Amino acid sequence: MKIRTFVMIAALAWVVPAFAHEVQKGPHGGRVTDAGEYHVEVVTKANVIDVFLSDTSDKPLAPAGFKGHAILLIDGKQQRVALDEAGTDRLSGKTTGTTAAVVKGVVQLTTPKGNSIQARFK
Repeated sequence: MKIRTFVMIAALAWVVPAFAHEVQKGPHGGRVTDAGEYHVEVVTKANVIDVFLSDTSDKPLAPAGFKGHAILLIDGKQQRVALDEAGTDRLSGKTTGTTAAVVKGVVQLTTPKGNSIQARFK
């Protein structure tokens, strides 16, 4: 009985991460992934990175109160990009190189409540 229970728990632990939400295209044309209780969409244009936030119901969130940075692979090198409010709908930052259409890296944010979240893009 104990072995059967252990096998079931191990199988569930292996399967659960497969339910992580990662959509190829979000409402702004970027990639979307989960970050805690939020969805994070990254859109790149030339040397600019835009980050759009939404809740788990995909309702857009204002960036007010969010702070953060992105650590991205750009031109084969790791680069840290500060993200600041840009208008009423996104956080934005400038890179020193041209970003690829499919960005790889991590977006690290501090929420208005003071919690830290991470969105990983592979």
